[in-house]
Amino acid sequence: MSKEMVKQDINLLEYPLWFQDECEAEKSEGGFTWRQSKGSDPNTKSFLLKTGFKPPVKTDLVFLLYLLLESQKQSWKDEIHLTRYQVVKNCGLTISAEWYNRLADSLDRWEQVRIEFNGAFYNGREYKTLHFGIIDSWGIDEKTKRLRIRFSPEYLSMVQTTSYCRYLNFDQVKALRSPLATRLYQLLVKTFKNRDTWEIDAVLLAEKIPMKQKFPAHIVLKIKPAMNRIYKYTDLKVTVEERKKARGETVLVFTKEAAKPKEKPLEKKTPAFVMPDNDEFKKLVAILPPERQRQKSLLELVSKAFTENGFDFVAWNIRYANKRAIGNYPAYFLKSLQGNFGAVMQEEAEVSQVAASKKTEEAKAKHVKIAEAESKENQESARVQEFLKSLTPEEQDVIDREAFAKLPTFVKSKMPFEEARKGNQISFRSFVRLVALEKLKVREANPPAAQQLELAEGMDPPAGGAAGGVD
Repeated sequence: MSKEMVKQDINLLEYPLWFQDECEAEKSEGGFTWRQSKGSDPNTKSFLLKTGFKPPVKTDLVFLLYLLLESQKQSWKDEIHLTRYQVVKNCGLTISAEWYNRLADSLDRWEQVRIEFNGAFYNGREYKTLHFGIIDSWGIDEKTKRLRIRFSPEYLSMVQTTSYCRYLNFDQVKALRSPLATRLYQLLVKTFKNRDTWEIDAVLLAEKIPMKQKFPAHIVLKIKPAMNRIYKYTDLKVTVEERKKARGETVLVFTKEAAKPKEKPLEKKTPAFVMPDNDEFKKLVAILPPERQRQKSLLELVSKAFTENGFDFVAWNIRYANKRAIGNYPAYFLKSLQGNFGAVMQEEAEVSQVAASKKTEEAKAKHVKIAEAESKENQESARVQEFLKSLTPEEQDVIDREAFAKLPTFVKSKMPFEEARKGNQISFRSFVRLVALEKLKVREANPPAAQQLELAEGMDPPAGGAAGGVD
């Protein structure tokens, strides 16, 4: 059984915040009230519970304890946000629209509760007067459908800061189910903190709970089955006996059982760890930090995980621990194994490997493309050179003139044709090769009979000189 312990001020265990039976409450104009006086003067010390027309009952107590537990876990936040599914499920109830509606109804009930301690609130040192509610407001977010619950600051602060307190086991409260057993459990938890026996008049106990039964015989008849449930479903091992007194009075004697001594388990000799003679295991050890490779407890952990989950599982979790562990390495490595944190690192490594492989392939493809382009260019250059060498002076002159014509105007204005041809200018020679390549492609594309250059007829040489061949 889990230990979900909810902090409770002792005053909230001594006095009831909920009813087993509405019959015990007094109907008023705004709902129900219940008053309990302390001492002979009710005006001096009294407890007053005010509710709406639907007073809280056992189910509402379970809901409240769970909400308080969640606030406690969140450093006593006065506003908490939860799903209805979360609340209903953790309260041990069936997930259904019916219970969702009952939860909303419960929040309405607690929102209407007012508590008045008039000189009756004991803080361990003195009696005080305190007035407060339980829940100030609640609602459901339209977008997220999550509950928003705001506790009364006075109530929450009082529970948080009190040292006059006890702790209720939430799971045991749920397990009790019986309203009477639950209320009696609250009183016994409060009472049996530092004592082994408790004697109380049966009628007085009925008033404290409260119970509608007024006669001792009827009270005892109800108390005993409730005590049996407490004994069975909680760790509070208390028995009850009745003792008759004069004038028909009955005293109930509650006795806490002495804790049974725990049997000492038989010592089992653990066989000495023998390092597996396995190449893969040795590889795992090699991955461990050098200072950890002879640590017996760690090697045993590695061996066990290796046997159960294989090499890759353990290797990646070792790598994860190597990277993230601070301080207690074996503890962090064990945590990594339990959560298989290494799987994330393995996935990231695989993604990186795929990306690197893709990058390598792209680089190879680019290199091949560049090499092919260079090879093609070299081949074309060689073909052009051979083509130029095969030309007659007249054919060469035609190509030179077409190349000169393609030069930018500002180049031609500064460099006459003959000067360009004789000066071996880079730009001019580039256009010569370009024109020659075009002519070559035309020749190669036409039948042999037509493979000759069409010389320009009647073309005058450019200003600056006569036509001539390419050197």
